[in-house]
Amino acid sequence: MYDTIIVGAGSAGCVLANRLSADPARRVLLLEAGRAAPRNADIPANWPLMLNTEVDWGFHTVPQAGCRMRRMYWPRGRMVGGSGALNAMIYMRGLPSDYARWEAAGCAGWGWRDVLPAFVKSERNLRWHDAPLHGTQGELVVSDIAHIDPVERLWIEAAQAAGLPWNDDFNGPTQTGVGLFQATVREGERWGTGKAFLAPALARPNLTVHTGATLLRVQFTGKRATGVSFLVNGVPQTAQAACEIVLSAGAIGSPHLLLQSGIGPADELATLGIASVVDLPGVGRNLQDHINCPVTFATTERFGIAQASAEEAAAQLQQWERSRSGPLVSNWSACGGFAHIDANAQDPDLQLYCIVTPHRDHARNLSTQPGITLFSVAQRPRSHGVLRLRSADPLEAPAIDPRYFSDPEGADLQLVVDGIRLQRRIAAQSPLREVIHGEFEASALAQSDAELADFVRSQATSLYHPTSTCSMGTGAMAVVDAQCRVRGVEGLRVADASVFPSMVSGNTNAPTIMVAERVADFILNES
Repeated sequence: MYDTIIVGAGSAGCVLANRLSADPARRVLLLEAGRAAPRNADIPANWPLMLNTEVDWGFHTVPQAGCRMRRMYWPRGRMVGGSGALNAMIYMRGLPSDYARWEAAGCAGWGWRDVLPAFVKSERNLRWHDAPLHGTQGELVVSDIAHIDPVERLWIEAAQAAGLPWNDDFNGPTQTGVGLFQATVREGERWGTGKAFLAPALARPNLTVHTGATLLRVQFTGKRATGVSFLVNGVPQTAQAACEIVLSAGAIGSPHLLLQSGIGPADELATLGIASVVDLPGVGRNLQDHINCPVTFATTERFGIAQASAEEAAAQLQQWERSRSGPLVSNWSACGGFAHIDANAQDPDLQLYCIVTPHRDHARNLSTQPGITLFSVAQRPRSHGVLRLRSADPLEAPAIDPRYFSDPEGADLQLVVDGIRLQRRIAAQSPLREVIHGEFEASALAQSDAELADFVRSQATSLYHPTSTCSMGTGAMAVVDAQCRVRGVEGLRVADASVFPSMVSGNTNAPTIMVAERVADFILNES
């Protein structure tokens, strides 16, 4: 018997475990399907080496009508630290207008003035010491990326020549412009919530962590959540919660567990033989993701670490092991920015990256020539999808259907097409053009809007930012209330990116941590 059970030791779950177990009278259980993060999770540049391995859930979408019926690869972390141990570590909060939309969607108390203190509480920024928008005392170290490749600086100069302003702080007064991202890196090592929040709490006698625990469902007594059932090495086990269960299994895992537990559209669950606990039609709906289309340019010289020889790679690893320095402290995506494509848009609607590699499709297709890849990412997509159960078997992955490029106006597709044109304009500016040999043929042949649209449908990828499948709000499709309590039941909350009412601008890891901070406060203040 525990007071609080947390499901998922990812970016949110590790924060919750720390904050809630700080109360010595509260018995906390943290359950995680994966195990300890591997060594590659420590090395900033080595996160691509974990894709398609045992620490990656390795999800795929259903065939996407908007992407020529391709099944899109969706990596998600299956280890302590979750996807925050598998990502590129970029620290981005989103914009005040994002949270104004949350408030307008019925999420009272989630405006910018409400969420900013939670961001500041977590943050320990190593550059911005006296800035009112930044924290310096939190557990989450945020720092400048120590290794910047020369071509990343060339891209920034070229982007400025193309008319984009310099931005020294993407979490400052404005997001518009280009520059260098900050990341959750401390002294040359990844510093996600597994290290920043969970590791310091492990010595507390009131915190129990079970890894290798595959969750099956939440147990109910009437309408009250009282426990969870899970497998450890194939053996069924249960744990009971005297007070509360918090799902922090992510935008795929949390709705999947709710549906398997009888919380969701009652008619759909009935067809699978799952008894309804509460009819919540919004579970799994409103799925949103940042869609991206990469364009690769061959360069006249080799940049970055993508094509390092075996000898060079060994030397770089030795340097990192010795001094936590060198090319392996790069996150592959240190530079980028935000641009307005729609002149009437209040805020930037496109995120840009310069990735120092010619490899494509998550490094599953390796280039034989040097190059760089430029990303164009739709910020706030209008296309929304759905996650559904395939069966009543809790071990079967759900059907993930983001419905990319399904918005009736075609705005998402046109935005990405326009983003490719902007990236081409940047590539044509000095000093970047002097090192570019040419655009890879697959995209170079696409010149008209129709040809570019076909290329985007053929080559677009996820930027690994699924959200909103257990949306917070007050409408008929809302799953949780403004305190992140699951509607219609007692003793159950959700705290991760699935509760976002709508997509935020930029990377989603920092907002996920913010949600966990706030939910921990809600729980502690109710005690």
